[in-house]
Amino acid sequence: MTELHFSDLRINDLLPTVSHAVNQDTIDLCAVAHLDYNPVHTDVEWCKTAQVFGTPKTVAHGMFTMTLMTSVVLRAWQRAGAFVNSIDAKLTKPVEVGQTLRCDGRVIELHPRGPGQSVVVVALTAINTQGDTVGVGQVQVTIPD
Repeated sequence: MTELHFSDLRINDLLPTVSHAVNQDTIDLCAVAHLDYNPVHTDVEWCKTAQVFGTPKTVAHGMFTMTLMTSVVLRAWQRAGAFVNSIDAKLTKPVEVGQTLRCDGRVIELHPRGPGQSVVVVALTAINTQGDTVGVGQVQVTIPD
């Protein structure tokens, strides 16, 4: 979207879904980006024995889930100049390697404050391959117009 106008937005508007397959390469890249080398994320052989979350598989970083949820807003509105002010997220379940996360966003609040200052609150949800909710949150976004 190259043009984004606050006046065009409505409560319950849906943003395009973002999906991503979680593989070990993605998890390893996140370990570097987040400086989190916990073996529950990176050590495939250790996880087979430790089964920290009741699974013999590695799990993605919570920051990965939160980032993917936030990308729903950024992919839809960033080119139009939208800016994420804050993120509030709760991670409800680990994401095993081999899962695909589907992240959805819905407009839940509109706060008109004038050109370049109006704020939209978007509710976010991340759902795994089995349909389990693995993350929920909200982002506050400043809309340029």
